[in-house]
Amino acid sequence: MDAKQVTSMAVALFAKAPRPGCVKTRLQPPLTPEEAAALHRAFSADSWEQLQLLPGVTPYFYTDEIWDISHRLPGNPQARLQRGDDLGARMFHCLEYLHRAGHQLCMIVGSDSPSLPLDYLLQGFQMLCECDAVLGPAGDGGYYAVGCRSPRAGMFQGVSWSTPNTLEETLAAFGRVGLLTQLMLPWYDVDTLSDLLRLAAEPHVPQHTQAWIAAHSARIAPATVPPETTSLRKS
Repeated sequence: MDAKQVTSMAVALFAKAPRPGCVKTRLQPPLTPEEAAALHRAFSADSWEQLQLLPGVTPYFYTDEIWDISHRLPGNPQARLQRGDDLGARMFHCLEYLHRAGHQLCMIVGSDSPSLPLDYLLQGFQMLCECDAVLGPAGDGGYYAVGCRSPRAGMFQGVSWSTPNTLEETLAAFGRVGLLTQLMLPWYDVDTLSDLLRLAAEPHVPQHTQAWIAAHSARIAPATVPPETTSLRKS
């Protein structure tokens, strides 16, 4: 596919409702369930605002249940509910909907990488002009984004979610259904205290996340990190 022939691109943000005790559980402790939920809310707001800046790309907001953030985000998005028994089924149904809606290039991005450079996503869309699917590797063995031109049944079959093998198993599944796949530039998800400290040390942190960090800096001080996790993971 020639990039000049692409007339419609879409990106869907996947974000859970910020229920205390149900999000950012690997940050509890040192965070309380309420603090972790507020952090997730900040991540989701910043991620959505960033996606608004992608030129020529239509953003969609996908969640596991409707929550009030959808009324306060730029563009006043109509939140869509994720469908499916596991993450693979939910992502497949989303990609299938975007494809049926007429979008030639479709991508899903998680809400755990609020500082993800937009250039990474733009490069991913460019890659999709030359291949069938793309994956954005995360340092924990998963991925922060997945995109494709035309979703295929079984593309997520046999994938174990939230494990060090998730990316590898997804690549294998894509291969079994005949999807030629390229890897985007690697980035990191913020799941642990080490990840959060890495994010806090970045020179440019989005506004909602920055406000949360400023208000909770004492709670995430390096001194609170157990000795075995004091070295920040590199992407």
